[in-house]
Amino acid sequence: MARPEIKDERRDQILDAFEICVSRYGVAGATLAKTAEIAGLARPLVRHNVGNREDLLKALIDRVLKRSRDSMGAIRSALPVEKPSHTLIEWLFDPQYANTQNVQVFAALIAASAEDAELASQMKTWTNEFLASVNGILKDEFPNAEAPVLEAVTAGVTGIYFNVESLYPIGDMSQLATASKQAALLLLDTLEKTS
Repeated sequence: MARPEIKDERRDQILDAFEICVSRYGVAGATLAKTAEIAGLARPLVRHNVGNREDLLKALIDRVLKRSRDSMGAIRSALPVEKPSHTLIEWLFDPQYANTQNVQVFAALIAASAEDAELASQMKTWTNEFLASVNGILKDEFPNAEAPVLEAVTAGVTGIYFNVESLYPIGDMSQLATASKQAALLLLDTLEKTS
């Protein structure tokens, strides 16, 4: 029997490979065989360490959603006291923080949600949590802003961010990122004027 730390390392190796598969081939095209090939393991080792394809998918979903939630938590805790929303926008629209594989995995999960009600529910929950985090940051900085205006600015900033992120896999999008950041800052001006 393998030592627990080796089993954990092997599981991470397999999940890394499955994540690459999902980013390249989508959820439907990410097979155990492709995962095993990318991981450099025999297919039975994939099944032994993680399970079947459904187990892999569940583990991947849990992993990427946790990573995203942890990332947003780290961002919130690192924001400065002065003008945190401006810093948030600087970070969200900085191409150096873009992770194209992560973008492709989320796009694949969202696409697969059309055929999987449970996955759709998880992705909606994740999206709503992201919106709530952005809204909370804005509300902390602009406590006198009316709720509908805060909600509209939150939706605008998030929508612009998701759009720019979704395009990073096609190559250099720095010009669009810069213009999108400016659009998000213009939305913040709405809160500054109405607070």
